[in-house]
Amino acid sequence: MVSPGRENVLCLAERMMRKFWANLSDSSENTWRPVPLKGAENVRAMIRSGEDEEGRPPGTAIVIATSVWVPASPRRVFDFLHDVHTRNRWDILTCGHVVKETGHIDNGCDHGNRVSILEVKSPEDQIVVILLQESYTTFTSSYVTFAPVEACTLDMILNGGSPDHVPILPSGFSILPDGPTRDGGSGSLVTMAFQILDNSSSATYIPPESVATIFKLVTETAECIKAAMFSPSNLGT
Repeated sequence: MVSPGRENVLCLAERMMRKFWANLSDSSENTWRPVPLKGAENVRAMIRSGEDEEGRPPGTAIVIATSVWVPASPRRVFDFLHDVHTRNRWDILTCGHVVKETGHIDNGCDHGNRVSILEVKSPEDQIVVILLQESYTTFTSSYVTFAPVEACTLDMILNGGSPDHVPILPSGFSILPDGPTRDGGSGSLVTMAFQILDNSSSATYIPPESVATIFKLVTETAECIKAAMFSPSNLGT
């Protein structure tokens, strides 16, 4: 990527990252509510409206979040989540599709610190969705954020158009070190937050079918991550 497209992509990725962390923050603006389903004791949800702030897609979005502990080092978890080749192992929305990185911008000395454009294609080679992804790691914490971007919007910002008003709906993961395993390896606390547009919801009400859908998304993702990290090849790393 070359300027001005490069700078535009970095600006959009930064805004995506800031919105992701704003969603996770425990502030008066974020009204988290329990999810009324069996097994959802550690899952929280909230409603965000596209009318609340500039840069959100129009309509109502549900944000759902939870945290899981896994017996693997933060580095191992980070590599697993940001690597395009392992995305199908945790992202149930890309199951059965091919995920390819079509471009990236390095964003630090570590090879994992980068902003990427990912194409998700069907077996028939049709583009299903384009994702903007930012991944970043330090010795204290790591994150992977991503959001769908329309093809025409991506072309616009790559050709010099302003990214300032591009609607963005970020999801992602934060990864923190969290104690050793019984075998002396490292553990990690992974917090995930996903957003989906759902115009059947309102500021005070989430329909039961929407609750079930988002709960399935977050719990199956968590189970996929735990299964990968609990495998014998990953224990103690």
